[in-house]
Amino acid sequence: MRFCDLTLAYTETSGGIRTYIDHKRRHVAEHTTHEHVLIVPGERDRVSRDGPLTKIEIQSPVIPGCRPYRFFWQPAKIRHALERSAPDVVELGSFFVSPWAAFRYREECRAVARPCLVSAYFHTDVAEAYIGAPLRHFLADGVEEISDTLADWGHKVSDAIESGAEASFGQIFQRCDLTFAATAAQAERIRKYGVEAAHIVPLGVDLGLFSPQRRSPAWRHRHGIGDDDLLLIYCGRLDAEKDVLLLVDAFARLRQGGATTPTGGQWHLMLLGEGPQHDALCRRAATLPRLHVQGYEKDRGAYADALASADVYVTAGPHETFGLAVVEAQASGLPVVGVAAGALCERVSPDQGRLGPVGDAAAFADNIRTVAAQRASMGAAARAHVLAAGYGWERTFAVLFQLYADAFAARGGMAG
Repeated sequence: MRFCDLTLAYTETSGGIRTYIDHKRRHVAEHTTHEHVLIVPGERDRVSRDGPLTKIEIQSPVIPGCRPYRFFWQPAKIRHALERSAPDVVELGSFFVSPWAAFRYREECRAVARPCLVSAYFHTDVAEAYIGAPLRHFLADGVEEISDTLADWGHKVSDAIESGAEASFGQIFQRCDLTFAATAAQAERIRKYGVEAAHIVPLGVDLGLFSPQRRSPAWRHRHGIGDDDLLLIYCGRLDAEKDVLLLVDAFARLRQGGATTPTGGQWHLMLLGEGPQHDALCRRAATLPRLHVQGYEKDRGAYADALASADVYVTAGPHETFGLAVVEAQASGLPVVGVAAGALCERVSPDQGRLGPVGDAAAFADNIRTVAAQRASMGAAARAHVLAAGYGWERTFAVLFQLYADAFAARGGMAG
């Protein structure tokens, strides 16, 4: 069979979605007789092939303020790319322009009695993370001190627009043959989108690559982190959705009055990633010692070294649909401090870290202090949990491809 991923969330500095697609393509190439086509927006039209793997880039403009991300704007070019590559399955990873091209392609296939499936993976809660939450921040949170009435109005308007977005995206999901979610909580979340039968396909982690055994004192020393210092680390996109600035605010609170770590050393915070808040974070680092703003780490081995060499993983984003970086950190033996929202509620139990209220830097700092004092036992529990849960990519794709095979069989088409 020929599988296709169609998404705008795949760039040189992408996070979890790129990781998922890269592992899927590697699995297809190394463990199956299938083929894979990746269709993404790019700087120019280009096609590249490597054995059973094809990548099609469609010339597209940059999303303002979100470089290097680009957005599809010509559905006809997407449909033509699909017609030329002729996949049996089109999996949607973004839900603006591309779904309509995929649905048209499916209609063309079925018109000539050729089996074709279009599926959707709920990687990102777009309605909440990119529509509802920003609107509430702009229309309600900023005016609460001025007027409760204005704030209440702002919440009502934001909720109404978010509900409209849920309904709009829900129509897309309902037109798909299959819909996937990474967790039961996210499957429940997209019930609000009108999707009643989402399949659970947990994401995975390379359990050999991400391991406490990669911890390196030499790596720490190269970054100015002493043996008694404690390193907090975040890996992901540096944008408002992830609430990265709260991590810096919490870190600043930890350092107030020259406070030291439970080991008597200094606190450090390292942010690995790129995004629209990168420059603002660099400006904070210029006045806040031991705040390390690193770029996106393309080398997976170096990334695994960084995680294993840290002491606590921190993340304040309330909109995670799975938390792939969190699982990679846990596999590396790190406890987690996060917020009680989204997928983190399923991902972090009390013996593996702490979750606190969204948007509360003081509570976040308190949780860091608590977890730092228990980091050894919590980190060991986190690693043990990931191993026991079987968060390997092999399971992810075994489940995914079996769902596709079953769907084809139910429709009288090829089964694999």
